[in-house]
Amino acid sequence: MPTSLIALQILLILLPGFAATYIVQTLAVRGQQTDFDKVIEAALYSVLIYGSFSVIEGGRLPFALSGVGTANPTIQWSPRSLLILLGLTVLVATAAVLYINKDANRLLRKIHFTTRTTRRSVWNDIFEGQANDNQIVQVELDGNRSLIGILSYWSDTADENSIYVEQARWVSADGTEIAVPGTGVLLTRESKIKSISLLDDLAPETEEETAANE
Repeated sequence: MPTSLIALQILLILLPGFAATYIVQTLAVRGQQTDFDKVIEAALYSVLIYGSFSVIEGGRLPFALSGVGTANPTIQWSPRSLLILLGLTVLVATAAVLYINKDANRLLRKIHFTTRTTRRSVWNDIFEGQANDNQIVQVELDGNRSLIGILSYWSDTADENSIYVEQARWVSADGTEIAVPGTGVLLTRESKIKSISLLDDLAPETEEETAANE
């Protein structure tokens, strides 16, 4: 059996685990991983997927070896097995994404099994766990200025330290508020964000601001 064909057959066996890993990396906010970490994760997903398949199919593997002991052994797949593997791959990846994004570790924290969350930093914990839809934020910047508005986007990592605020209003050191024309304001790390407050409601505009916006 040619070496390239053997490698292809092995790749087909490992493919569900790598596919699940790719889905998780695409949809879940994770910490940085090395290539070795990704391979180990893919192998673990493969074990879960093939183990689940074996339980569903009564101990049968999704492939069969033929021609063992001959010069041309091969691995045979059935369409039904491939469909089951596809479904299990999506199911395992979805469960992993939900576990990470919904911080399922909170269940373990309640029984004091761990103190860690599934997210990569406090930055992600606050925005993903505490911020509501149409969350009003007040961003304090260097130079005694701040910005109030609706939180729309934020960076995946605290190192990037960037957020996008819609319906923004600048607040100067003396409390004067100035509505920002346009859709919103993107604050990057160069803005030197000092703190971000999650507010219950946005203060109403003054009559002058309302007339200016009109």
